Amino acid sequence: MIQAADTDDDETEKAQRKSKKTISAVICAIWKREGIFGFFKGLHAQILKTVLSSALLLMIKEKIAATTWVLILAIRRYLFLTRGRLKST
Repeated sequence: MIQAADTDDDETEKAQRKSKKTISAVICAIWKREGIFGFFKGLHAQILKTVLSSALLLMIKEKIAATTWVLILAIRRYLFLTRGRLKST
């Protein structure tokens, strides 16, 4: 809201002189123009983005954790087998 401006230079200069660009002025303008629902514009998109990114990060974390356990067990098995062969020889 603060950054939005019309392309008409004369009108915007007059509007900027008349209204102060403060947080309280913007809150009042949103309240007058759109009501209570104006404060929640874009919330659906933000929630969707957050849920999808969290799900993706959790899936990647689980895949990395499973792969790490498989590698650790494989290395452990390999080391135990090679140590047994070395001692018996």
